[in-house]
Amino acid sequence: MRIVAGKYRGKNLASPKNDDVRPTTTRIKETLFNVVQGYVLDSVVLDLFAGSGALGIEAISRGAKRVDFVDRSKDSISLVYQNLKGIDGDYTVQNVDFMSALRSAYVAGEKYDLIFIDPPYATSLGEMALQTIFDLGLLKEDGIAIFEHGSEKKYELTDNRYKMRTKVMGTITAEFITHKTVAMMAGSYDPFTRGHEAVLDEALRRFDEVVVACLINPDKDYLFNDAQRLAICEEVCKWKKGARALFSTKDAVDVAKEVNAEVLVRGIRGDGDKAYEKAMADYNREHGIDTLFIEVDGFKDVSSTRVREELNKGDYKNLPNVIIPLINSKEFNELS
Repeated sequence: MRIVAGKYRGKNLASPKNDDVRPTTTRIKETLFNVVQGYVLDSVVLDLFAGSGALGIEAISRGAKRVDFVDRSKDSISLVYQNLKGIDGDYTVQNVDFMSALRSAYVAGEKYDLIFIDPPYATSLGEMALQTIFDLGLLKEDGIAIFEHGSEKKYELTDNRYKMRTKVMGTITAEFITHKTVAMMAGSYDPFTRGHEAVLDEALRRFDEVVVACLINPDKDYLFNDAQRLAICEEVCKWKKGARALFSTKDAVDVAKEVNAEVLVRGIRGDGDKAYEKAMADYNREHGIDTLFIEVDGFKDVSSTRVREELNKGDYKNLPNVIIPLINSKEFNELS
């Protein structure tokens, strides 16, 4: 084995003398770092199940700020120390089991930019480690967890706060796991208009998931009841990958925090909206969430008030096409 790139490029690393430790090969290591190369410089790295330490040492060579090596095997820790000879950098070497290391990191308030998880393949330790990392929030918002396992085994990501990219390299598979970017659109949606749809489409281009939160404005008289407004939003979202709808009686900021949204998305039609929207954005920021304004050309005259007036005349031109059959259905009119 050798270091692939960076300050110590070409330096040979000692390999284990038996099969108890299965080091990541130089070829596989090069492939992994090609994927995460933009994340390494000045990063804080956790090399879990460190083995020979090859992954963490590669990160040091490429400019990582600090690396924490963890392995419960004394033989592995000895190998890590051997390979660290001549390597300058900020690092710790912990001879503990992975669960103890993760809990200690949580207590210390630690979060990592990169987490390498390379456990023995014939175990479920990797899955256990990942779930603990998720539960304790040890991965930074823009960080990556890299889980290496045998290709004969499939890993199913069940935590919807994260997304995963899979790379198969012959008999070895690597999962690159990152936080899912989530935004929320909040409104009464009485009804959901083509203008709302244009804002949603633009938000979905920028975020992995957009939550359409159908809320209550006590100052409004509604054409559609709560169940109908939610049904309209659900019908729109059904046709948009990454969109989902919900109904809540809570404040938009509280709902945004519940769904882990990083921003509130607001459509803005023009100067007439800006003063009101700025005041709302200031309120949202004071309560812990920023607002992203999206102005979409072609829909500046489309308001819910106007669309309600059009509907009363049987005019559906400013409704998304997918909801027209819904609002004309018997089932919709029976919702309450």
